[in-house]
This record gives sequence, C-alpha cells and structure tokens, in this order.
Amino acid sequence: MNSMAAVQATLFALCVEKDWNQWKLPSAIRILATLYSGIAVTTFVNIVTSWCVRKKGPLYASVFNPLTLVLVAITAPLLLQEKLYLGSVLGAALIVCGLYMVLWSKSKEMKQQTDLVSSETELISTTEVVVVSTTNKNELAKTGE
Repeated sequence: MNSMAAVQATLFALCVEKDWNQWKLPSAIRILATLYSGIAVTTFVNIVTSWCVRKKGPLYASVFNPLTLVLVAITAPLLLQEKLYLGSVLGAALIVCGLYMVLWSKSKEMKQQTDLVSSETELISTTEVVVVSTTNKNELAKTGE
C-alpha cells in the first residue's frame, strides 16, 4: 500500500512540478528528514496498527482513522496557513459521525453474535455412542477372522 502511494505521489508530483530545481534536496539533513518521515514513521504506524488489530480486533483500530481528519483540519490552518472553510468542517464532521455510527453498529452486531455463540455452547450436551457388534463367535470362525 505504501509503495503504491509513493508511486502515485511521484507521478502526480512529476505532472504538477515541472521545475527540476524544486526536486533537489540540497542538504544531507533534508535527505535524512525525508527518509525518516517516509520510512520510520510509516513503519511505526504500521506496527502500532497491527498490534492494535491483534489485541482488540480490526474494529478497534479503525475507530482511530477519523481522528486523522480532525488532526488535519486542526493543523493545516495552524502550520500551513491554509484557509479553513465552513463546508470543509461540516463535511469532515459528517464523515466522522457517519463512520462512528457504522463502527458503533458493527460493535453491537459483534456483541450479539458472541452472546449468541456463548448461549449455544451452554446448551450443547455430550452424548455417548455405544457400538455393539451383532456377530457371534461362530460367524467369525467361518470367515477366518
């Protein structure tokens, strides 16, 4: 997923930015910062997400995805001096609310399924099967067994 995103971002940047001087990273610290943000941060996020999925399940990890929208909406005007429009805020709020409603209903559905499975396992009783042979010793002697 990360490799495909890198390919798409590179192709998009090649189409948008025609000046090759903008592509140069003049100092080693800029190259190091680019590599760090691309490799280390992505690796850390993937490890933490995988750990959350293993511990709590995929539903728990997906609850935090809408927080990225909120963080971007907060930090973009502060750090990048972008304008924040009412439509953007309302759209992000609707997306976040919709996703949380889906996740809430999915957690309720999963809870009902686990309750149903646990009640079914309590009702299952053990049954012993006894197999009785109807052959007698004379028939066994005739067949040579």
